[in-house]
Amino acid sequence: MSATYYDYYDGSKMFLFVSNRVGLPIDLVNFLIAQIAALCLARLFRKPLKLASAEFRHSVCLVIGLIMGYFCFGKQAIHLSVLPMLSYTLLKTVPQHLMGNIILSASMLYLSCLHLHRQIYHTADYTLDITGPLMVITQRVTSLAYSLQDSLAKKEINCNSTSCSTEKSMVEKMPSPLEYFAYTLAFQTLMCGPVVFYSDYINFIEGTRVDGVGKDKSVLEPSPRLAVIYKVGGSVAAALLYLTLAKKYPLAILEELTDPASEVSRSWSAVYLLWYAYLSTLVVRCKYYHAWLLSEAICNNSGMGFNGYDNDGKPKWDKMSNIDVFGFELAQNFRTAVASWNKNTNAWLRGVAYSRGGAAFRTARVYMLSAVWHGFYPGYYMTFFAGGIFTVTARNVRTVVRPVFLESRTKKLFYDLLSFITTRVAMTYATVPFVLLHLGPSLAFYGKLYYSLHFIAIGAMLLPASKRRSAASAQSNHELPQLSSKSNKDNFSIHEINGDSNGNLKIS
Repeated sequence: MSATYYDYYDGSKMFLFVSNRVGLPIDLVNFLIAQIAALCLARLFRKPLKLASAEFRHSVCLVIGLIMGYFCFGKQAIHLSVLPMLSYTLLKTVPQHLMGNIILSASMLYLSCLHLHRQIYHTADYTLDITGPLMVITQRVTSLAYSLQDSLAKKEINCNSTSCSTEKSMVEKMPSPLEYFAYTLAFQTLMCGPVVFYSDYINFIEGTRVDGVGKDKSVLEPSPRLAVIYKVGGSVAAALLYLTLAKKYPLAILEELTDPASEVSRSWSAVYLLWYAYLSTLVVRCKYYHAWLLSEAICNNSGMGFNGYDNDGKPKWDKMSNIDVFGFELAQNFRTAVASWNKNTNAWLRGVAYSRGGAAFRTARVYMLSAVWHGFYPGYYMTFFAGGIFTVTARNVRTVVRPVFLESRTKKLFYDLLSFITTRVAMTYATVPFVLLHLGPSLAFYGKLYYSLHFIAIGAMLLPASKRRSAASAQSNHELPQLSSKSNKDNFSIHEINGDSNGNLKIS
């Protein structure tokens, strides 16, 4: 590692010897140590601290969160306190009917300044950055502000029961300073999420559960042991897959597309380029799978995330689930893939952007907020643009093409296989700029493929409305039972815009 890297990283260097021995950057070693420690400490909330006072449980969450923040980020951790302090001050001073918009604007401005600082000054070797936790804190302070606004101001907004602050998520009173800062800095989800909504956090702290489960109820909360083991196992598997593939399919190879003399530019075919891009982006996704599954295991191990029982009476520990790995990797359409990725962020976008204001600009609000929330690298915006046109295209093509394959089960199976391959190609094509970040390599990647999927998608978006209506009518007359399905009535998917009866929208 370069001197510049170590000079820039402000976190603890106590375990530098471990970093040198295993060959991982010190910031990633610190992240793993912090998360493993959090997994162990989370158990305290189910045993020794289960019957402790709410104030003490708040204090433990806050203190551990502050220690973890300083351990991983050093002096940069001051931002973890400044943003909640700024937001709480605004929460106490601004008019109730404006607190959501004001706190959203202020927190996004603060986060944007940190994004720009990272983009300008961070080195290529540096991976763990303070903007990650700040993105999660931004979600928390803004979702709380809107929930409190809806409760205190009793304001009617353009929403339905699944797209805004529902009765369960309403916040009836202003949080105390301890409650607020413990919520925003709780160690279970500080490092990489998922976003926990205030009502869920308070229910966890005060011992209130779902389906009649709680301190004062006769029904006992089930043990999360199996869920924790399953998610830790999945996290370890994702890490091992990353370590196995990272050196074989480095993302840096795609950056060589900017050099016309490179082997990638001269000899790689479009098909092989897409195949390599799929594998290299899979490597990147493995890092997300590892972090999100481990974070979810930490939540479950502390007793957070219980979501009642399924139809077979089995406990569900999926309330803090941020990723459906198989749902994303095996998706047969763009909608399912997007709905399986970063699920709690989708719920946040629904509550603070999609359900606020008029219906005419819902899509633009969500895409713009999501883009700025991620940062200002050009690759983010290229991915969101491609994702936007692909989701609309997928709906149009499905409406026209799918009825042709519904005459027999064999044709339907062929259609499902074709849909799976098409979804993987489109998802790879759309997300490469997101991981490349910079404009030059992203344009070179699309240029190597002649922007083909962009042109195909835009052409499909222009399918005559009359043809889509006739195809939709034919589909309704010949619909076969689904081979496998599950309810999506609460999904928030952009794939359903301009035609979904529930008005749902989704973006990651």
